[in-house]
Amino acid sequence: MGRDKVMAMDNFSSRIAGVFYGGARAEAAALDPEGTKCSTGTQLGLYVADGLLEVLEWASDGQAADPPAAVWLALLRWYKNRYGAFAQGVPAPLDRWIDAHPVASGVVDDATKAGLEESDMGTPRTPHGADSVGADALVRSAPLGMIPQVDAQWVAKMSHQVAVLTHGSWHAPAAYSLLVHHIIAGKTLLSAVTDVLAWLTDHDGVELAELIRTTLAGSVNTPMTGHEVLAAAIRAVADALEQPVAPEQLYAAAVTNAVNFGGNTRATALVAGQLIGGLLGESGTNTPTHLDQFNVLTEVIERWLKLTS
Repeated sequence: MGRDKVMAMDNFSSRIAGVFYGGARAEAAALDPEGTKCSTGTQLGLYVADGLLEVLEWASDGQAADPPAAVWLALLRWYKNRYGAFAQGVPAPLDRWIDAHPVASGVVDDATKAGLEESDMGTPRTPHGADSVGADALVRSAPLGMIPQVDAQWVAKMSHQVAVLTHGSWHAPAAYSLLVHHIIAGKTLLSAVTDVLAWLTDHDGVELAELIRTTLAGSVNTPMTGHEVLAAAIRAVADALEQPVAPEQLYAAAVTNAVNFGGNTRATALVAGQLIGGLLGESGTNTPTHLDQFNVLTEVIERWLKLTS
């Protein structure tokens, strides 16, 4: 299997930019090949990142903060930005810099909207969207794997807690956060996937692990659920790495593969774009100045690097 032929970049800042830019550019392209609009997945991911940035800002001042609670409050701010007001009875956190940038319309999982209209925070014991298998929790989970100062156990635990704010199905988001964590640390796709499969097997995620294995080895189910989207995105990137194309064409190949699987193309392309972006770095994704949220993406990247480098 030739999936080790591209090593992750050594430059941390390039990998971080590659994930943020790669996912946003891919999601926009999935909606329209000439697209400039960042949609729900990018928006949610940016707000999760801003919630984590707030935690890191508190930490830099020597004060502790609860990451899942901070992300919940950030997602409530996304809800207000997206729908015009907070839902009745939920906390009303103060605006931060990101809230000055309007978010565009886009398809939103019913569970995402409903979960952020609950007055209490979903937890592993009492998850919101207990039966939801949509992809919104997956597409927003990459930032949880992008903090180099934490270990894999922290990543998996926090990703689980953030997923159940709106979605009871948490294995795919946690596995994806771990996958990003390993790629940001410099592992190849094959090595990172191998580690994630082992983690899933040890944490009641055998069903997802088997889906990833069978998707890599055979045909791809039309990706609709979070599990299917993750498996298809991994396959899209793995196939791109085996194609006889120049390195600068690998990003486009991975995103094209993802879109060609059909189904939830927006989510599959975003995840594939983030993965190949993390492997190739910013030089592989290019700087997507054409995107309507480019200034927000750049601001998040700069703030992230300032607090994590």
